[in-house]
Amino acid sequence: MKKVLCLGLTPALQRTLVFEGLEIDEVNRARQVVESAAGKALNTARALVTLGTPAQTAGFNGGQTGRKIAGYLKAYGVESALTPMQAGTRICSTLIVAASGTVTELVEEAREPGRAAVARFVRDNLKRTRAAAMLVISGTLPPYAGDDFYVGFVRAAAEADVPVVIDSQKEALVNVLFERPLLAKLTVRELAATLREPMTSEKSILRGMRDLQAMGAQNVFVTHGAKPAYLVTPKRGWRFAPPPVARHVNPIGSGDCTTAGIVHAVLTGKPLREAVRYGLACGSANVESLTPADLDLKRVAVLRRGVGCEAL
Repeated sequence: MKKVLCLGLTPALQRTLVFEGLEIDEVNRARQVVESAAGKALNTARALVTLGTPAQTAGFNGGQTGRKIAGYLKAYGVESALTPMQAGTRICSTLIVAASGTVTELVEEAREPGRAAVARFVRDNLKRTRAAAMLVISGTLPPYAGDDFYVGFVRAAAEADVPVVIDSQKEALVNVLFERPLLAKLTVRELAATLREPMTSEKSILRGMRDLQAMGAQNVFVTHGAKPAYLVTPKRGWRFAPPPVARHVNPIGSGDCTTAGIVHAVLTGKPLREAVRYGLACGSANVESLTPADLDLKRVAVLRRGVGCEAL
């Protein structure tokens, strides 16, 4: 069976620390620490495999942290398409404070892999793109990659009739739209940053989404946390109400799980509107989990029934 290629550049060794309370300038002891492999593309691949869609993840990986990530991928059932590099893979930390319910993400900048590793990444993943069931691109580009870095992969996918979903923003997104990806996915904040104008009303959000369609995206999907999400297709638009969750534990990775849910549903023959409903259920289920992309399929099924949808 063909696999979905989840392409990003910067996986991470994720450490999730739970504190009863947190005081600045004091010693704080975590009551729980959970380690996992993460990063947007890796989260998406992990969620896809949990949902039943084979996936492989691309990115740069190295050092002791990279070896840990490789071990986690094997445990998750995700095929590794990671490109080796000399530098160690970054560590990102999530601080969850039980008393206040706050979640703070501490993100390391990814290390530069070097020219040889970048050349190998491009060569190997262009081949994988042409053989994939779908290409899913996730994340912003690090400083060492130009704004046109994703273009070659999207063009290769278009030439091979491989559908593309891209979850990115700004020039990294705009530069690939002329290749007509199946779906461009953003948050409201990312849409505002991409178009360099405020998105303060439903009318402005929908106008911005249609602007991305005019640039080439076949369909555009925009999320806004627990607020309504929007899908615009060539024929019409929809407003979605995310389902209420039982408990807010950790929202990190929820957007990636939403992407995975959409991709899984599309590949199993669901129309895009229904795929978005399923994706929102996956994203909401992730909020209830301590570890990013550790989905409970029973909760996904329950939450799917609670997603509201109305035509615009």
